[in-house]
Amino acid sequence: MNNQKSIREIFLAAAALIIILLYLTASLYLTRENPQRVLIWTLAVLFSLLLAGIMGVGYYLCRRRMDRITEQICDSIDRLIDGKKIVGSKERETLTSKITMKLDKLSDVTASAVAQSLSQKQEVQQMVSDISHQLKTPIANIRMYSDTIANSELPKQQEQKFLEVLNGQVKKLEFLVNALIKMSRLESRLIHLQKADTQVSALLEEITDSVTPRADEKHIRIQIACPEILTLACDPKWTAEALFNILENAVKYTEENGRIFIRAERLEMYSKIEITDNGIGISPERVNDIFKRFYRDSQVRRIEGLGIGLYLSRHIISQQGGYIRVQSRPGQGSTFSVFLPNGGGKGPV
Repeated sequence: MNNQKSIREIFLAAAALIIILLYLTASLYLTRENPQRVLIWTLAVLFSLLLAGIMGVGYYLCRRRMDRITEQICDSIDRLIDGKKIVGSKERETLTSKITMKLDKLSDVTASAVAQSLSQKQEVQQMVSDISHQLKTPIANIRMYSDTIANSELPKQQEQKFLEVLNGQVKKLEFLVNALIKMSRLESRLIHLQKADTQVSALLEEITDSVTPRADEKHIRIQIACPEILTLACDPKWTAEALFNILENAVKYTEENGRIFIRAERLEMYSKIEITDNGIGISPERVNDIFKRFYRDSQVRRIEGLGIGLYLSRHIISQQGGYIRVQSRPGQGSTFSVFLPNGGGKGPV
């Protein structure tokens, strides 16, 4: 940098010396011919020197300003690297303030990206921890019962009972693995929901048939009220999965001889599907927790479940632009209202 500055100064001095020499030579020659031409030449040279001086001063001031701006930018970048807040005025309409504002926005974007990355990392760690916890129990039971059967002389009847328990644990493990696969695929957006015009009544009958055996065991009556012409633009497979999870919970947490009412209607912007039961209900402070991954209320831990169904349902519905609303009172049942955008479906409004 210093070498370049020295070369520039030498070049300017040489240029000035050449101009002076030309001026002296022309003066000696023109003095004999025409004094008036000497005056004009002198004024032209002086004007050139003045212009060169102004340009030189302008260059110096611009270079000094650019050096100062460059130092401020470097200082702001250094503060960004150190994780500090950028200092400087952002209210004045100057180049420095505009650059400071842009760097400040870059700082906010970078901080947000770092926070999001950290949140995703913590979520993955939590998921791994939750999965490990959920897999631990069935694996331990399978190992215990299989070792007992293999290493003990058991009566035929007891051995058969242990095999049934073992089969149940294998089914539970299979269900858990399948649920975890669905959950991970939904969260990582590996599943692309394909919307199609779907007849809502057929969809509700499909999920009702899936829970009928369990409902019949508890003598629970399920009623459906849905217009035949009501259709909805949704992914039929995954929407059925979301509604099935809600309906399965209704059957699971409703006492014997209970009743479940399913009702569908088309609103102005959304179609609403309500699933109402007269089961054990949910306390108000737990309503927001039931959609969390692996959440199980202490009051229902005696009932078989993994706490994944409602979590999956919310993901499936939200990815289709919808939402779920819950109304519940302990001991008086619950109503899960699923809202999905109409988006091309038809039916009575």
